[in-house]
Amino acid sequence: MSASPSSPSSSGSSGSSGSSGSSASGPGAPGAPRKPAPPRSTGPIAKEVARVESELNTFWSTPDEGKDGQPVAKTRASTMTYVAVGTADEVAHLESQAEALEATHAGRSFLITVDPSIPPAEIEASWTATCRRDGGVPICRDRVTLCFGAGAHERVASVVRALALADVPLFVEAAPGAPPDVAEALVAICDRLILDSAELPTARVAELVQASRGPVADRAYIRTHSWRDLVARFFDQAPGAHRFIRRVEIARTPGDGPDPAALFLGWLASRLGWTFTTRTQATDAAGATIEIALTDAPPPPEGDTGDADPFRRLDAVRIQTTFEDKALSLTCARLDDAPTSVRWTLRGPRTCASEHVHPLGRRDETWVLMKAINATEGDQVLRDASLAAATWSALSA
Repeated sequence: MSASPSSPSSSGSSGSSGSSGSSASGPGAPGAPRKPAPPRSTGPIAKEVARVESELNTFWSTPDEGKDGQPVAKTRASTMTYVAVGTADEVAHLESQAEALEATHAGRSFLITVDPSIPPAEIEASWTATCRRDGGVPICRDRVTLCFGAGAHERVASVVRALALADVPLFVEAAPGAPPDVAEALVAICDRLILDSAELPTARVAELVQASRGPVADRAYIRTHSWRDLVARFFDQAPGAHRFIRRVEIARTPGDGPDPAALFLGWLASRLGWTFTTRTQATDAAGATIEIALTDAPPPPEGDTGDADPFRRLDAVRIQTTFEDKALSLTCARLDDAPTSVRWTLRGPRTCASEHVHPLGRRDETWVLMKAINATEGDQVLRDASLAAATWSALSA
C-alpha cells in the first residue's frame, strides 16, 4: 500500500525543485510497494498551499487496492490536528511521538520550521501519508511539512487554518527553538497549547500561557504530578498544617537548564496564597515569613545511567511546619538505591507520624504527550503556577 502518490513538484524560487520528501507504509502492510512522496517545493505561498490541499484531496479520494485487487476507499481517522513548531530536529522528534499515538489520536500533523533565506512571500511545502490496515480497510493519517521564510509570523496562522482538519481540535506544541513571534501567532488560534517548562525559561512560558486563549498543558507539570500529589497528602494527615509552613527546601539536580524548583514553588505559592519577596523568602496570607532553600542533589553513583534524564529533576522536598502546636517535618526524597521511588516521611506529633516508600513511575514522552492532549482539568492551576514561577525566577536572591 502506498504512503502517498507521486506527483510533479512546483519549482522553487531559484528555479529548481526542492529535495525529495519521504514516504512510509503503515503498520499492517509489511512489504507493501512504496511510491515516492511528492518532493518538497518552494514557491509562492498561495500556490503551494493550493497544491498541497489539492494533492491531499486527491490522495484521500483515490481508492486503495484491496487484497482481492478490488478498490477499497480509504478511511480517515481524525481526532485532532497537531502542530509542532521549532527547529527541524525538534519538530521531527515531536512528530515521532505523535505518530506513536496513531491508534488512538490519529489526524493531521504539521511540522513547521522557519528559514530566513526563503523569501517572505514563498514557502517550502511537502506532505506524506501513512496507512495501516484494520480488517482490510486502509486507515490513514497525513503530515504536512512547512518551512516559512522571513515574516513567517504574518502568514503561519492563515496557512495552518487553510490546511487544518475541520471539526477537530487544533493542538500546538511550541518547542524551545520556535521563533517567539511564530509560536505566538499559532498559540492565538489553537484549542490547546502544549509546552515543556523543563526546556523553556519561565519568562517565556509565562508569555505563551498569557498569549493562549485555550487550555495549556505543560509536559514538565505532567512529569512531576507525583511530587505534587505526595506533598498534598502530607496535609491530609495534618489538616491545617499548610497555614503554618515556615521553611521549604527543594533539592534538584544541577545543570544549565531551567530550574525545576520554579514550577514547584509556583504551584505552592499559587495554591497557598504566598507572595515571593526574594528567591529565598516568601510571605504567606497572614504576613508570616517563609524561608526558601535550594540545594543541589548529589550526583548519581559513577557509571549509573539507568535513570538518566535529559533535563533537571526534583530530588527532594522538605517542609517545616507545625501541627497541634508542635513542630512537624515533612520529607519526600528519592531513594539513593532506587531513584524512581521516594521515601515519604512525616515526623512530629505521634498522631500523624508516618513513613512510606512510593514509586514515582516513569513514563516515556509518548505517554506524556497523550496526557497533555487528553487533559481536561486543572488548567487554571497550571496557569497560576506558571505565572508564579516566572515571578519567582525574576527575583534576586
